[in-house]
Amino acid sequence: MFAIYYDHAADEREQNGFRSGEAGLVMAHPEGGLESDRQVWIPPNSLHALEQHGVVAQLNELPLQIGPIAPGRDAVLKPRALDDAARIFYEADRKTYGNVWEFVVGVSQEPEPLEYRIVIDNRGYQRSLSQLQFLVTSASRRGFAVRLRL
Repeated sequence: MFAIYYDHAADEREQNGFRSGEAGLVMAHPEGGLESDRQVWIPPNSLHALEQHGVVAQLNELPLQIGPIAPGRDAVLKPRALDDAARIFYEADRKTYGNVWEFVVGVSQEPEPLEYRIVIDNRGYQRSLSQLQFLVTSASRRGFAVRLRL
């Protein structure tokens, strides 16, 4: 089987087979309805690490307003879940040190068998985890929910 590796130096928009995501605050309008912004961009390196390290599965166990957290879908963590989400991101950060992580993140059979693989850049993943920790902690203090799209 042929493998395509994610190139950390290349433009991620030109690398098919690898996804990116985003996260932001969810705010209620006084007249009704919700609005969300994008405060954290989640690059393919971090998105696939979140999935493969089980962080997404742990987040899906928390109270969700909209969910589940799944590829290409918006999910919303309720305000009361955000302190637990911060702990999950913090614990994930601690687990990255001293290891090299390589994952198969996709398989295609057309036109020939092909694997999409990524070797995780731990520093990049740690930066994303830090940004996500800050986002959920800030949202929790302000009573907002958090939207994730992976």
